[in-house]
Amino acid sequence: MIPIVVTNPSRPAAQAMEAGVSKAVLTCYHGMLDSHPRVLCYRPPGASSGAEDRGHYRHTEPGEPLRSAALDAHSAGQEAHPYALVANAGLWEGSRRAKPSARMRLGSMPKFAIEHQEYLSRARDGTTWLDWEIGESPLGYDIGYMGLAYPEVREYERAAFVSYVRDFGADGVQMEFVQVLAEGGGVWPLGYDAPAIEAYEEQYGIDPREVDANDEAWARLRAGYFTQFVRELREDLDSLGKKVEFSVASEGVWADPSTAYKYMLDWPAWVDEGIIDTLHPRFWIIDPEYPLSYPNSETGSWYVDDARIAQEISTIKGVVGDRCKIYGTVICKHDGPAPPTSDLTPRIASAAKAMLECGSDAFGIYTDAQVMSTGEFWDCMKSIHEGST
Repeated sequence: MIPIVVTNPSRPAAQAMEAGVSKAVLTCYHGMLDSHPRVLCYRPPGASSGAEDRGHYRHTEPGEPLRSAALDAHSAGQEAHPYALVANAGLWEGSRRAKPSARMRLGSMPKFAIEHQEYLSRARDGTTWLDWEIGESPLGYDIGYMGLAYPEVREYERAAFVSYVRDFGADGVQMEFVQVLAEGGGVWPLGYDAPAIEAYEEQYGIDPREVDANDEAWARLRAGYFTQFVRELREDLDSLGKKVEFSVASEGVWADPSTAYKYMLDWPAWVDEGIIDTLHPRFWIIDPEYPLSYPNSETGSWYVDDARIAQEISTIKGVVGDRCKIYGTVICKHDGPAPPTSDLTPRIASAAKAMLECGSDAFGIYTDAQVMSTGEFWDCMKSIHEGST
């Protein structure tokens, strides 16, 4: 039987188990924990920068959604693996990389980030995401990040992941990274943060803002802070006294392991150090018509076909061997342009076949309630689980 891992399953755990779902990956974006409360932020159209704190985002008891989801999963024999976007400083809600003609900018932002804007990660010109207009982010996506070069940020981020396990009984934790780059970008454009700048100047005698963004030494120095965070979190999880599966999920960083550090995600080094248990390489199998291309891809869109999936899974397998599990994952959200479920499920099955034949240890899927509400979707999961696709 092939293990199935579903991100944010919308069906009760007991029913999902019937389709072979052994692990539920649960999102923890919206202030589920005391350590990560969020606030609503606002910026009126035409304002040049900043964000106005409009109060608490959360409407439920802190942690209660995660507690309920984990209990449901465990009662059905599933594992619960919460995930969160590492160092996320917020997202302008509904932007989708398109600048609207008239809309108030409203989104949620970690309270820590809005109270400590000195820790927001900066671009070469010193600006942060609160200085950018919609559609003008150097990331090509209206999202903000805090800088992992700051020890305070690493400590803050680690506390939430530890709490998932210690306080809510999670079986593992998953770090999500959304390393989207603006069109033509070949290296992470952020991380021009005070500790990193000072470290580079001390080592090389020059301000990194004066060197090319693709300078290998500068990129590797910034990537080192991500590796330091992963290493520290592994130590924190190990100190809990039980086995905790530690995984990482991202898209677009798998094609060329030798350049993964340019995205700040030096996953081959993490595998070499033995600090990661599982990799979740993710692949979009529908095209939501985002204007930017999938990172490290020649497709020209976010659609990734079976040949590309097979190529990248094979590449990962060649790097990790048996040192790390691989859970190849498809992303097929149905919001926006998407095929009907009757057309989508054959794509899901085909992608699963490509992944499993190239060395994936399990099949993962990240979609939305619209897709997961159909019996056809769950029948597809069951057929993959039984190996009958």
